[in-house]
Amino acid sequence: MPDLARIRRILSDDNLFVVVQDMFLTETARLADVVLPAAGWGEKTGTFTNADRTVHLSEQAVDPPGQARSDFEIFRDYATRMDFRDRDGKPLIGWSTPEEAFEAWKACSAGRPCDYSGLSYAKLRPGGIQWPCTPAAPRGTERLYTDAVFNTDTDYCETYGQDLVTGAERTEQEHRAADPAGRAFLQAAEYHPSPEVPDDERPLALTTGRTVYHFHTRTKTARAPQLQDAAPQVWVELNPDDAAALGIGEGDLVRVGSARGHLDARARLCGIRAGVVFVPFHYGYWDSAATGPDNVPPTAANELTLTGWDPVSKQPLFKIAAVRVDKLADAAGEPSPAPTVGAPAPVDGG
Repeated sequence: MPDLARIRRILSDDNLFVVVQDMFLTETARLADVVLPAAGWGEKTGTFTNADRTVHLSEQAVDPPGQARSDFEIFRDYATRMDFRDRDGKPLIGWSTPEEAFEAWKACSAGRPCDYSGLSYAKLRPGGIQWPCTPAAPRGTERLYTDAVFNTDTDYCETYGQDLVTGAERTEQEHRAADPAGRAFLQAAEYHPSPEVPDDERPLALTTGRTVYHFHTRTKTARAPQLQDAAPQVWVELNPDDAAALGIGEGDLVRVGSARGHLDARARLCGIRAGVVFVPFHYGYWDSAATGPDNVPPTAANELTLTGWDPVSKQPLFKIAAVRVDKLADAAGEPSPAPTVGAPAPVDGG
């Protein structure tokens, strides 16, 4: 989450009861009152859907270790212990296996834009299928809306869109007045500056992102020696002209500071745009004894990012913050730990 110091304060509040379900003892799990050990993908059965609508069946290959259980078992057990019931007084959850749960989801999705009703575990076992699956397309539908008719009829919609600037929901009357008639809506908004822009005190723009070698906070990828060796520690990417003005060379230890916090890392001088600083967001504290930077050098990019979000998607604003960069120590012959392929390749070619 952005503005990590704020998140740590919230999760550490004695008045907040925190339950975390995870495979590993992450920073968040260390702050929890209860930790539910979760099974990994090869330790449970269920389906998952790619961004291109391809539905896959993942069958359990091995038993989960210790007390770990699947999301399905945890969810079902919680509902049973809470005695959740439907409007007729019957148990809210009537299914007992992952396949039965999938059948219930098919019933929920039938006739809606994401219609899974033509799928089944038996159909998915030979390989993934793109919903919707129909008699005319038994292995799925590659493209939607080929007839140029979209799911925009007012009587079919369950919501009617939002203002892209304020996030305010549009009303049924506004939607109906637009006379959608199966047409697609292409929405645009005027440019609005970020809530935080560089100034004299913090003259550089920070953006955060990924390296190909790690996924999110490295709780899995850092356990693969080849991936961890390829990108073992956090780094800071600087434009050579910006670095020269600050007296910074390749591998120098620098401090990147925002209005919320700072992180320390070695500099990589590369082809990044002048005035921009890049930090990968994968590097936190789960593999140390601390849950934050109080006892270890700060390495998490989200020590720097701000509390703000897109008004419609609620996606946090990870990608822009104003920072300053200060040199802490010379490289002493040690280069940045950044990979040397792709965007962070050093300008000196060494």
